[in-house]
Amino acid sequence: MTETCDRCGPAVGAAYRVEGAGELYLCGQCASRLWRALSVRGWIFWSLGVHAVAPQANPAPGCGPAEDAA
Repeated sequence: MTETCDRCGPAVGAAYRVEGAGELYLCGQCASRLWRALSVRGWIFWSLGVHAVAPQANPAPGCGPAEDAA
């Protein structure tokens, strides 16, 4: 069964199934963006075989959004 991202729509395949107060299917980009917010609320991420980058609590010096934009 091929699932699609619930946020992006049917053109984008899902990389994660997320379970909490319901069930979501998210692509890698949406999972990376929403990982922290959903995890804090107790949602559990299950990989569908594609990896997303989870946000880090303490990024290394010189590594982060401000440095990436430069």
